[in-house]
Amino acid sequence: MTLPRGLQESSTFPDADLATLLELEQIEPDIFRANLVFEDQWHLYGGQVAAQALMAAGRTVTEERRPHSLHGYFLRPGDASIPTIFVVDRDRDGRSFSARRVVARQNGKVIFSMAASFTGGGPDLNRQAHEMPQVPAPEECRVWEIPRMFSLVGAVPPAPQGRRNSAWPSTFWARSRDGLGDSPLLNACALTYLSDVSGAVDHFETPGWDGAASLDHAVWFHHPTRVDEWLLSHYTPQTVADGRGLYTGSIFDQSGAVVASIAQEGLYQRVGYQPATRGQ
Repeated sequence: MTLPRGLQESSTFPDADLATLLELEQIEPDIFRANLVFEDQWHLYGGQVAAQALMAAGRTVTEERRPHSLHGYFLRPGDASIPTIFVVDRDRDGRSFSARRVVARQNGKVIFSMAASFTGGGPDLNRQAHEMPQVPAPEECRVWEIPRMFSLVGAVPPAPQGRRNSAWPSTFWARSRDGLGDSPLLNACALTYLSDVSGAVDHFETPGWDGAASLDHAVWFHHPTRVDEWLLSHYTPQTVADGRGLYTGSIFDQSGAVVASIAQEGLYQRVGYQPATRGQ
């Protein structure tokens, strides 16, 4: 992906932080509203609606249960200039897990749906198959001013051999410049917000075709973490087929532990296709 020309000039972002963006008003039992709105030329950022949906689901479980996975589908373009309503269904509260379903609505239509699961934790058994890539520390990397993101700052190491440079890197450091505290729910929502920032399928050579809109997105949370500390996202392209591209990835903390795993599938469209802006 590349940043659309004129984006910064035609978008007006309020002076707010990530924690404020994730605040929801409860308007009825299991119904919440995201009230922070702003003018944006482009459609509502998918990571925002996914993070807010997870917050809505988390507001319906007990505090000792934290998110361990989410699976979401982007169904319609959203509009950043109007509030989003989140309706939560409490599918089950078991002895170890709580299951929730969430739909996000604007103008009476569902723009996003998600299933999420929460747990109180399990046995202290930790293994991981892959080590964190050997990259310079964030302080030694090129600064990446992440576009359209509240609070997030980035740093990009040199592209590995065989990977072409991209406006949207597949390996990068990021953190929130604002403190988020120790809340597992708030940090999981912030990590969800971060998880949709970039990708990897555009590293395939696909003459005549470009990666376009996200279709579905999944996150598995392995360890509680703080998003106001540096995290390394590392994404790998898997396949482009049948008009869709899939990438997977891991998010590491600075100790090298995998704190989350990511998978996303996106739509591919012919070069020159112009998606509608928010006002069209």
